[in-house]
Amino acid sequence: MWCHTRHVIVVLDTTVFSSDFTCSGTAWRVLAHASKAWGLQIRVPEVVVAEAVGGYEREIGHASLALEKVVTKYSGRLGLGQPFGDLLGSLQERCRDYQERLTQLIEDLGGSVLAPPDVPHMELARRAASRRKPCDQKGDGYRDTLNWLLILEIAQSSPEETIFWVTDNSTDFANEEKDNLHGDLLEDLEGVGATSRVRWFSDLSSLLLSLAASHYDESSDDLRNVRDNLQRGAIAEFINASVLPSAVKKLVSPRRCALPLDALKPEVLAVQGVQGLELEVKGAAEQGGAFAEFSFTAETLIGLDLADTATELPEGFERGDGVDRSATVLKELGFRGLIELDSYGRPVSGEVSNIDALIDDPGLEPWKSKGSGLASLQAALSGFQHRNLVDSALLESLRPKIDPGFWDVLRPKIAPGLLDALRPKIDPKLFGSAVVVPKIWDGLRPQIDPKLFGGPVVDPKIWDALRPQIDPKVFEGMFPTVNALKRIADSSAFASSFRFSAAQADLDDEGGDVEEISGEEGDGDASDV
Repeated sequence: MWCHTRHVIVVLDTTVFSSDFTCSGTAWRVLAHASKAWGLQIRVPEVVVAEAVGGYEREIGHASLALEKVVTKYSGRLGLGQPFGDLLGSLQERCRDYQERLTQLIEDLGGSVLAPPDVPHMELARRAASRRKPCDQKGDGYRDTLNWLLILEIAQSSPEETIFWVTDNSTDFANEEKDNLHGDLLEDLEGVGATSRVRWFSDLSSLLLSLAASHYDESSDDLRNVRDNLQRGAIAEFINASVLPSAVKKLVSPRRCALPLDALKPEVLAVQGVQGLELEVKGAAEQGGAFAEFSFTAETLIGLDLADTATELPEGFERGDGVDRSATVLKELGFRGLIELDSYGRPVSGEVSNIDALIDDPGLEPWKSKGSGLASLQAALSGFQHRNLVDSALLESLRPKIDPGFWDVLRPKIAPGLLDALRPKIDPKLFGSAVVVPKIWDGLRPQIDPKLFGGPVVDPKIWDALRPQIDPKVFEGMFPTVNALKRIADSSAFASSFRFSAAQADLDDEGGDVEEISGEEGDGDASDV
């Protein structure tokens, strides 16, 4: 049995990657959570990365050959030449960038790639010549030997750490019973004082289940349960550290949180103790991640003002001595929100969307009988709905005051005899009726010079008359009515009713009972956090 230390170093061999080249299975998801929760340091030899890349390329080659056979057989008569061609191109593209993607996956897990140990070539040659494990009976095993010497180097440089070597290559690393490291390797460990600190596991799942048994009171043989436990713990920690602080100082709904009927501007002052965390995946996010809805309950300190400071507080409420609010209450509330998870199911970001009282909160009963906050607001305003807010004299004063004599000014000042003088004095008989063409009379009409009248016909002063004669003081007529309303609004009775009703108007007019935190979604009002 190995003992606990502050940190555990996990060194991964090529077989761990070749069983899941994209590092996306359950074991990898558990490792992603466990690296932080259990203090695991993930290390991958550079030799292993090179072997994994080579293995991936060979697998892509096999897949391409198989696909080409299908293309030859079916693409022509099924008309699938282009789709098959695109798929082959995609395989080659993924092959070319696999090393970069693998390195990024290791970094995403919090791991690092280690360069080979600096050992003399003769040391490697002597081990091969003596057929010392991990070399086989033919003396082959150069890459395996480099990896093993790296483990010895880690053991020497980290004397306080436990090291787990994960490889399915039992032929080169295990004894005949396949239950421990080979004797040659145990001798190497004894030489550096690390016999009790280095342990071998054949696969990642076995290691993680063993670690889980040492971290939980109840052991589990189901890796998915381990993953769920780790994920729940990681999300709870993330919510406590990153999500709940943003909910502090947020206003909440008095109705939804079952606060007193005359509560004004209630806000969250503190939240502690996430309990009963539930998670439900709602959709996919970018880069293989997901969005999930979380729900939990927590003890929440609420601060609030009261419309009537003489109101008798319900049980559990305290006057705000030393707090800049009328009253405070510590009560268990239900929280719901959305959280973003990365490709390994680890929390990335999140926020609280709803804060509600629990279904059995006695503070809900007064609200059920009261009706909606919108109706209360309408009632508070009903006494003012027929009152004129603008002085009627203002409308009268806005009418333009035009001098009645203005219309006389508009009449052109033309002497009455002028028109007679303008008529041509031509005797129609002069030319004879048969000689004069009718159109000639148009030519005989006098061409009157506009300057004849000595200036504009309309007196320029009439434009001043057109401007409405409005006394600037008429606008003061607006203020008596408005000021009267202000005096009413400042009265204690109206202020209490109006501010209280306005605070409740965030509720759905058809609302009523508060659902369990896992029930129907909130109404999405601005007052909900």
